[in-house]
Amino acid sequence: MLAGVRAAGRGLRHFNHRGYIYIWANVLWVVLSLPIITAPAAWAALVKMSFLAQTTPSADVSDMWEAFRAYWRQGVLLGVANIVVVGMTAYNLAFYAADEGGGFTLLRGLWVVILAAWLVVQLYLWPLFFAMKQPALGGAMRNAAVMVLLNPGFTLGLWLVVALLVAVSSAFFVPWLLLTGGALACVATAAVLDRLESAGIRERPLPSVVVDIDGEV
Repeated sequence: MLAGVRAAGRGLRHFNHRGYIYIWANVLWVVLSLPIITAPAAWAALVKMSFLAQTTPSADVSDMWEAFRAYWRQGVLLGVANIVVVGMTAYNLAFYAADEGGGFTLLRGLWVVILAAWLVVQLYLWPLFFAMKQPALGGAMRNAAVMVLLNPGFTLGLWLVVALLVAVSSAFFVPWLLLTGGALACVATAAVLDRLESAGIRERPLPSVVVDIDGEV
């Protein structure tokens, strides 16, 4: 668990060091997310900029805009998948909320676990997508699920930091407009790079080299 917290701290240190580009990127992320259906594509673009900032000598907001234009179809596809998964889970929970019995309680617990797993996997999804030699949404989703299964304690520690960031930002609201998206993108990217380095897939540190993986973690 501490490894996940340390990786998150590594991402936050990077965010603090390059904060000036992330403020503008965060504003662009908010604007691009307003249609809702484009929110996953906006998040993907923000992660791409963070991935480049952490693995190459330079990156700026133009990289985010280019990524949004390049990957908006994958983002919209993921947005539709999110609507389906979240919608079906919410419907099932609401429909069977009043039913009693061990079987219904087990089903409700299962749906909650499925929804939580879906959200957890997506934190790793886009950094893995951009680390692949031939990026594919399905392959990145599979790799993200494998990464969660292989690193449960790491993931728990990471999500404790994410939950804290979300809670503090929600209490004051303004951070969402200027800081939170960029900070979360840095944390997610740093976490994936940490696990790739730990697995020997990416050499440590070599910040100027983008890792190529074929689709397996």
